[in-house]
Amino acid sequence: MKFFRTTETHKRYWKNRKDWLNGYTSKEAILHPHRRVIVEILKSFHWLSLIEIGCGPGPNLVTIVKNLPGRQVGGVDISADAIAKAQEIFVGGHFQVGSADDIMMSDKSTDTVLSDMCLIYVSPGKIDKYLKEIKRIARNYVVLCEFHSTSWWNRLALKMNSGYYAHNYKKLLQKHGFCDIIKYKLTEEDWPGGDPQKTFGYIWVAKVPKR
Repeated sequence: MKFFRTTETHKRYWKNRKDWLNGYTSKEAILHPHRRVIVEILKSFHWLSLIEIGCGPGPNLVTIVKNLPGRQVGGVDISADAIAKAQEIFVGGHFQVGSADDIMMSDKSTDTVLSDMCLIYVSPGKIDKYLKEIKRIARNYVVLCEFHSTSWWNRLALKMNSGYYAHNYKKLLQKHGFCDIIKYKLTEEDWPGGDPQKTFGYIWVAKVPKR
């Protein structure tokens, strides 16, 4: 049952996934319209380096590099196959196999951290640990394309119906000391196909506190 999918269940699924070549490196996947929104947001502030957690083989990074040349990109993913494919595509990029709650990178090692539908697999009991890691490795900004709701009931309904988690990101980002928090609601044009993205899909941009 979808309701009983835990963070660890999702991890096992993505770790063992084998269809990266046909699924996430296809032209259709790379040209998904929400990636355009991510690029436009990344154009709105200055950065030189970016790490994407849950990067897969890099469909977001392909779009970012194409539209924002001269940047250093890399990623972390729990799937060794996905990281191997990303390393083929992005020669010289910094990629590593691992979970986003325990990233083998030094503090403040990248200007920006991006997450695109990675934290929808993380339970409320574990989300703080993930955000702490994201904050730890980021120097300046985080960009989170995730499921958000201020309603506890709506978050529970999403979990029961889809197996995914939504979080109250404004509250969480404030709790972890992020500032200049901006949200963008994904539209039908940004993510065609309806729910859950239609109801819960947001992009959050926040500045990392100085430390």
